[in-house]
Amino acid sequence: MLQNFTISSPTTLVFGKDAELQVGELVKQYADKCLIHHDGGAYLESLLGRVRKSLTDAGVEIFELGGVEPNPKLSLMRKGMQMCKEQNIGFVLAIGGGSVMDSAKFIAIGAGYEGDVWNYDGSYVAGALPHGCICTLPGTGSEVSGCSMVVNDEGDHLVKGGFFGEQLKFDFSILNPELTYTLPAKQTAAGAVDVISHFMEAYFTDTEDAEMLWGVAETGVNMIMKNVKIVLDNPCDYSARANMMMAAYYASNDPVYIGTNSDWAVHHLENPLTTTFHSTHGLMLGIITPAWMKFCYKNNVPLFTRFCVNCLGAKMDFAHPEITIMEGIANFENFVKSIGLPTRLSEIGIEEKDFERVLDIAFEVRGGREKGRLGFVSKLTFDEAMQIYQLAK
Repeated sequence: MLQNFTISSPTTLVFGKDAELQVGELVKQYADKCLIHHDGGAYLESLLGRVRKSLTDAGVEIFELGGVEPNPKLSLMRKGMQMCKEQNIGFVLAIGGGSVMDSAKFIAIGAGYEGDVWNYDGSYVAGALPHGCICTLPGTGSEVSGCSMVVNDEGDHLVKGGFFGEQLKFDFSILNPELTYTLPAKQTAAGAVDVISHFMEAYFTDTEDAEMLWGVAETGVNMIMKNVKIVLDNPCDYSARANMMMAAYYASNDPVYIGTNSDWAVHHLENPLTTTFHSTHGLMLGIITPAWMKFCYKNNVPLFTRFCVNCLGAKMDFAHPEITIMEGIANFENFVKSIGLPTRLSEIGIEEKDFERVLDIAFEVRGGREKGRLGFVSKLTFDEAMQIYQLAK
């Protein structure tokens, strides 16, 4: 049964064509000085021009910090925090995809945090800055979630940590599907798999009778699998882009999975691989997801069967549901291949000899090899996680 919960949504969603032109009046409601945060890519030139004009016309002074990399680095975030403090900046605006949005959120928290922000535990921060985003790459759901993924690049090796808190949620999120027209095919495909993975992490819950969650997730997965193929053939199909953008929004939106236990085992398995080998988040999820399904389906055969029938086109074999599940997993792998992504670690140069050191990083932030577990539902031991990597090799 659903657990008790209280929910609030501080994020104002501004959706549609030319929505970014409203950014000046939106920021002006909070501050007279704004830090624009982005990755510095040439693809942003036209958009940045429109944003700068909107902010200037609204009387907002502009500061900028580019250079965000995939798997955003703590060192750059600290630079942004220092800028906000020294210049008395009152608002942080992210323009980009998940890494940029996560980085901007952490800057906004860190600008008012007393102590080392790496120790942030989700508690209220009195001096946290208001922040918003213009999303150019849907997939991570960062535009609506209270989560920021941060890579600590200040130690002997890179460590990716997840931070959660209501104050990490944006005050507004601007979503214009037209801004995704020029995304490379690989990024579009990886974003689609990321959205599917978010729905799946919530779908495979140990909460009973989560019918709303299951229904919304099934709709979202089917919508993504249909529309990603449309936009790969026609990148400027507004309706398909809009559907994908809204699916990404719902996949990370609290009302979809509130009152249930989400797993996140696949993300826990994926994160150290992506960080260590500087890969793409969604691409790696496409490799790890089917391996995780093969290993974990016996934990909840009825739910895996339902998903494989309702989302992955498998035929129901009532006498042998495992056959249905394996057909569904095979169909998912074929889907990943059909949108141009790999399905094996060996395809991207990751070898079996790498598995142990990567898993050590995964378990380091979760209590170590002996006590640590990956996934809040799967609760994978070190040896079980290694078996999933083996299935993905």
